Amino acid sequence: MNEDNKTYDVMDGGASGMDTDKAKNSGKTLKRLVKALKPQAWQLSIAFAFAIAGVVMTLWAPEVFANAINLVFAGLMGGGINFRSLGEYVLLLGGIYAVSAIFMYIQEYIMAEVGQKLTLRLREQVSAKLARVPLKYYDTHKKGEILSRVTNDLERLNEIIKDAIMRLFTSFITIVGALILMFRINWILTLIAIGAIFLGIVITMLVGIKSQELFTNRQKSLGIFNTHIEESFSGQVEIKTFTLEKNVAKQANEAIDQLYEDDKKAQFIMFAIMPIIRLFNQIGYVVIAALGAMFVIQGRFSIGHIMSFFQYVQMSQEPLTEASFVLNSLQSAIASTERVFEILDEEEDVADVKAVRTLETPKGDISFEHVQFGYTDQLLMNGVNFEAKAGQKIAIVGPTGAGKTTLVNLLMRFYEISGGTIRVDGVDIKEMGRQYLRSLFGMVLQDSWMFDGSISENIAYGRHDASQADVVKAAKLARADYFIRTLPQGYDTVFNDENANLSQGEKQLLCIARCIVANPTFLLLDEATSSVDTRTEIHIQKAMDNLMRGRTSFIIAHRLSTIKNADIILVMDQGNIVETGSHEELLNSGGMYSEIYNSQFAG
Repeated sequence: MNEDNKTYDVMDGGASGMDTDKAKNSGKTLKRLVKALKPQAWQLSIAFAFAIAGVVMTLWAPEVFANAINLVFAGLMGGGINFRSLGEYVLLLGGIYAVSAIFMYIQEYIMAEVGQKLTLRLREQVSAKLARVPLKYYDTHKKGEILSRVTNDLERLNEIIKDAIMRLFTSFITIVGALILMFRINWILTLIAIGAIFLGIVITMLVGIKSQELFTNRQKSLGIFNTHIEESFSGQVEIKTFTLEKNVAKQANEAIDQLYEDDKKAQFIMFAIMPIIRLFNQIGYVVIAALGAMFVIQGRFSIGHIMSFFQYVQMSQEPLTEASFVLNSLQSAIASTERVFEILDEEEDVADVKAVRTLETPKGDISFEHVQFGYTDQLLMNGVNFEAKAGQKIAIVGPTGAGKTTLVNLLMRFYEISGGTIRVDGVDIKEMGRQYLRSLFGMVLQDSWMFDGSISENIAYGRHDASQADVVKAAKLARADYFIRTLPQGYDTVFNDENANLSQGEKQLLCIARCIVANPTFLLLDEATSSVDTRTEIHIQKAMDNLMRGRTSFIIAHRLSTIKNADIILVMDQGNIVETGSHEELLNSGGMYSEIYNSQFAG
């Protein structure tokens, strides 16, 4: 797009409005995440079943351990140890731990698959969504920010799904199961342990509230940093031309420093919670050890039971510490998930009518009837009217920001009009499917775009069934055949970073060849020859004249020498058509066109 569209960009700075919104709804996001996991409910059920079985086995182990200790103690006190029974206990313990490990491995494997499938599904939904959002979404959001959401945020969600959910679940049932077994041993010691656990829960809740804000800030800083990096990579020519390396480096360093500070705060709050909770756990452990020793001396229960009680205390406290760590990590995942869901909730293009119309034999008539449009609530165009007959060449001229590219965008339904009607061969374009409508047009923009692929594949991009002969013919018409054959592999040369030193003019020739091979009904040329030299422009103009013969063509041009032979020239200013006519008619009228023309050819 040219500068006409850039005039209406509403964002300025490192992040879009979506990033600056700090209002987060964790509950809503979690509910939506649970709903997204419904297709894999059966896998989750199996994983939870194996997790429960693994925890049960783990909780059983202290009971067996207590019996083994009592057996040894009784043997020492009674004069002999039953090593056969002791060996059975040892084998049983080994079997318990082995089976528990197998169960845990199975549930972790299943959860890893659940996380991967969810991430794949969300990535597919986001990719499809980005194809359905209107063009204004890309005008108002930075590429680095969108890339961060599609990659970093989804990957963080995957890590949490395959690890954190099950860790929280196993921590919960371990704590509950351990407390029940502890009550069976001694309720006084259990209440002391619960007091320590309660303090840990309170600390976890307080820190969790703060950590959500810090992780949200970190994700915002990451989006800003990605934007700076993307812009510095893509704008190296401009940066070096204006010797702004130091400025760009300074801005990048500021973004890095901010990301470092926000990440440091988030990581500190996440890791600091563990030693704090562990301190309270150890205090409770000391009190329990002292009272437990006294109860053993009093004969209230055996030494094996006090040993098993200590294990249950550890089982109830360590999962709490782990759960606290996971809950704080979960705040990061919630922030990431919300950012992904925000893309999925973006407004889409207005849906096509169900019974879309097509043209049996497209002729090429186009009419704008009282068309109104505005990027915001304020109208840019207010009552645009003109008519183009099949085969005519329509030139659009005017100062920067006059709305020239906007006019073409409306014709392609990149934006929906606010009022009025645009017709193609008498049919309202709103009654046509967008894909069908756009298939009628071939477009060459001021900024050339090439993808990683061979020269032939780039030229045939608009018509995948094009033969090699069609590609070569189009390249010759676009005056690109000669320089293509000078490349190392000719038409099979792969366009990538290694041969990105093609000139802008050469890339533009390839774009023109791409349009030629597509053989469209309508042509839209937005400063298509602005990047080539005057001599090449003359050759391309001749090829374009042959290509445009019999086709309705719209040409956006600043160099008026290229549109002298246009059938109709539309002169635009501030979004509206102020003059219409041929070159001679407008030149003789002494209006805006005459002023622009004379300013270019004065003297």
